[in-house]
Amino acid sequence: MMLHTSCRCATRSARISALNPGRAFGGLRSLATAHEAFAPVDVAKFKYEAFDIKEPLVIRPNRPPPTQLENALAAAANVHHQTPPVNLPALTKWFTQASPSENGTPLLTPLWNKYHSLVLPFELVLPPAAEWAKGSGSSRLSAFLSWLSESSGPLHKDMAAALRELVSSLPQAPYSDADTRFLRFDAPLALLDAGLQYNKASASPDQYIDQLYIAQAPLNTLPPDLRADVPTPDLVREAGNGDIYDSSIWIGLEPTYTPWHKDPNPNLFCQMCSSKLVRMLPPQRGAQVYDRVRAGLGYTRTLGFRGDEMMQGPERRALLESVWGDEVPSDMLEVLVNPQDVLFIPKRWWHSVKSVGSSGQLNGSVNWWFR
Repeated sequence: MMLHTSCRCATRSARISALNPGRAFGGLRSLATAHEAFAPVDVAKFKYEAFDIKEPLVIRPNRPPPTQLENALAAAANVHHQTPPVNLPALTKWFTQASPSENGTPLLTPLWNKYHSLVLPFELVLPPAAEWAKGSGSSRLSAFLSWLSESSGPLHKDMAAALRELVSSLPQAPYSDADTRFLRFDAPLALLDAGLQYNKASASPDQYIDQLYIAQAPLNTLPPDLRADVPTPDLVREAGNGDIYDSSIWIGLEPTYTPWHKDPNPNLFCQMCSSKLVRMLPPQRGAQVYDRVRAGLGYTRTLGFRGDEMMQGPERRALLESVWGDEVPSDMLEVLVNPQDVLFIPKRWWHSVKSVGSSGQLNGSVNWWFR
């Protein structure tokens, strides 16, 4: 069996409010958040409050009645107050909550069992070379690969052998022994399911496999019944000219991370499982952060679209510090997205995304780039 490596390569309004301090990432200071709305949000309101003015907007399930009496009246009238911003059957068809005896962590539903051989694009962040060199006992990945080799699960032995070969073929230069490494490859969905099963069977979170991520897997490559679970939202089809540039799923084992970058088209980002934090700046301000990082490393400027160089080595460290460290720009926006939440990221707004859950926990999102 083969695993194939691949490469894929305005003034803000004052409508902001302060987030509570003490976020999982990003220093001691509170940051402002994007304008917030509650479902239902129709296309006209979305265009007026976000799309036409190129301003971020987070849409959450509609707010419950504020008083006990209103709650009682709503219940008597059979009114449901958790209307999701968009219709995504995948929220319940793809993900499930484990029992309390299994620590209540999310899992993939049995629906996925028949798709174990479905090949998808994966990303994997590797331990620093110094740690990897110590052997299987000191590396989560090495322990996971040993477990795969000894397992009778579907495709497990083949996947373990192929992953070992990919990792061993990585060149070390120009990275130091302290640098994490980054690998892209195509592999069967069975690899993610194996990671979940391995973590479930592990005695301690310290042993969990993590940072294994199905990243930017195009929706149009999924089987038809899976695509039906993530229908294109009306906001995507009707706010612009109806042109959907691309759409992707992002499912993996936390911590997951997308580096500081911009997209050439507007982005509607929908959280399906667990939670993520998104940090953002408008085009000119975001470019200043990126250019300062590149200049500090002695690099020439690039376009700033998501690339491998942002995910490993000194650029990864510098971007993490500039965007998620203690001294981030005072005008940085931060948005927490939970399951059912939808975030609109305008064209060319710079952003970075991090999961906020426990190591090895399942996290899932879907997004559409459109215009």
